[in-house]
Amino acid sequence: MNAHLKIFLSIFLMMPLITFSQNCVDFESQAVGTQYGNGINSIGDEIFTENDIPVTVEYFEWIGGGGTFGNCYIMDGTASFGTGHAMGTNNINLGFDFGNLGYDPNRVTFDFVDQGGEENISVNGEPIFVGELNMAPMPPGITMIISNMGSFMRATLYGPVLSLVVGGQEFSLDNICAFIVEDPSECVDFELLPMGEEYGNGHNLQGEVIFTENSIDVSVEYFLWTGGGGTFGTCNVIDGTPYFNTGQAMWTNNINLKFDFTNYIYTVNKVSFDYVDSGGNENFSLNGLPVFAGEIEDWMLPPQFTLGITDMGTYYHCEISGNAVITSFLVGGQEYAIDNICAGFINDPSECVDFEYLALGAEFGDGVNPIGAEIFNEDDIPVFVEYFEWIGGGTFGNCWVIDGNPTYGTGHAMWTSNINLRFDFTGLSYNPNAVVFDFADYGGNENIGVNGHPLFIGELSAAVLPAGFSINIVHMLEYDQAIVICETGDLWELVIGGQEFTIDNICPTFLENIEEPGNNAYAASLGLNYPNPFTGHTAIPFDVKESTHVVVTVYDHLGKQIAVLADAEYKIGVYTVNWDAGNVSNGIYFYQLRTGKDLQTRKMMLNK
Repeated sequence: MNAHLKIFLSIFLMMPLITFSQNCVDFESQAVGTQYGNGINSIGDEIFTENDIPVTVEYFEWIGGGGTFGNCYIMDGTASFGTGHAMGTNNINLGFDFGNLGYDPNRVTFDFVDQGGEENISVNGEPIFVGELNMAPMPPGITMIISNMGSFMRATLYGPVLSLVVGGQEFSLDNICAFIVEDPSECVDFELLPMGEEYGNGHNLQGEVIFTENSIDVSVEYFLWTGGGGTFGTCNVIDGTPYFNTGQAMWTNNINLKFDFTNYIYTVNKVSFDYVDSGGNENFSLNGLPVFAGEIEDWMLPPQFTLGITDMGTYYHCEISGNAVITSFLVGGQEYAIDNICAGFINDPSECVDFEYLALGAEFGDGVNPIGAEIFNEDDIPVFVEYFEWIGGGTFGNCWVIDGNPTYGTGHAMWTSNINLRFDFTGLSYNPNAVVFDFADYGGNENIGVNGHPLFIGELSAAVLPAGFSINIVHMLEYDQAIVICETGDLWELVIGGQEFTIDNICPTFLENIEEPGNNAYAASLGLNYPNPFTGHTAIPFDVKESTHVVVTVYDHLGKQIAVLADAEYKIGVYTVNWDAGNVSNGIYFYQLRTGKDLQTRKMMLNK
């Protein structure tokens, strides 16, 4: 990653939090040696309730038909399970009813030791399976994973589990726990899937939806190779801790996953995901377009979108964003782990280029784009990368999107390193004659140019523009704000860049009557405010040459009315109105005088 990007780019990822509610039956409330079943209870009797889970004794079935009603007993579980009491079963089943918990469990675990014979299991009242537990089929929507815990085995049931019946011939049980696992994130993070679960070839059809999370349908798709052809491999849920430092992740092996956002809670124009590339090539696609096969750095997105990649240490974070809707995203690889696929929407009401639609970390320029290439278009303003000039030469460097909060206090900004950006205003619905932009200078020289004129090279504070153009700069604490005005016509192009230089909020505007007024031509003439620049208060004089109605108004650089200082009938004379600017921020402001037939505007600079 570029050294400057490491300094100025800070990404704070909101990692998903998994919350739990749980109730367990661990038999600690029952005395060691207590027996239940044949000769003591009837089939279906409730023998006790622990943590709001009633426990019943049930009929045990054999392979081939028939069955029996044996016994179970409370035993010391220390040797097998390492903690307290457990339950031994001998040709009997135990039933656990989770209907009184106040929540519907979506994960149930139980520990067991199988010392011989067959077992029974039933979930949600389905017919009992007879055989070894690791061969038991589950009802639709339920998955069971069995893990070796050393001296015992642990079964985990994923999905909505309302009841469980389990038992054996020489079989002991402990720690039957019902959970509700809640995932408050709005991302696909695989936390609610069974650990180790496999999808794809041998399990699913191509294009089949394998799960839905946060209204995002996830399907398994065909994988394409770089030289043509392809395959339909598998993916499986893995422990994401070593890579992503949070929960579960998905490993893909010659298979793609497609994330469909058409049913998402709002329109999507930004997608981010984390990944680890352990070998081979990858596949990527947006909105059902032809799949790209190769490395992500070489993927050419549709022109409305930008991709940014950040090295997070053990993994990479990728953002895709743009000023168009994203309906679907496809990703997969040959040895490729993914996590935290997050969809979002950027609502940018400004009529400025503020880089919010670009992906954080997205880079442009040398090695990425040719000189003069259009890199994006925001609010009908195409933006191009251009050659940077030195005194006696020049170069074509790079620029990239950074976090603008430390400097500008809002969203994204653009860092330039020996490169210029050109902003073309000819496609706007009006003809601007001024442009305001924010900047911060960290070293070296800058370039600035207007309407195709030769570039100025040096410090912006000393910039000299062609005849008919002016530039004013106001210090805004962490950054500076410049306004460039064309006093003789339209401003249709701005070129700006630097060596260690950031820019943000490039806002074209139209200012009425910015030329200096001739005093003799008006019924009332507007004078120069004083002081200017000013720190909080300024006086605005005007001379009334014939009785008339006068309105004096203050506007900001975007044309928003800030204050009305006069609105009355005036007789012939010289007048002054005062403006207290204590409640507004530093910057360029315009004060305007109107009469029944006249309009005059001047600019002033607030620098507290």
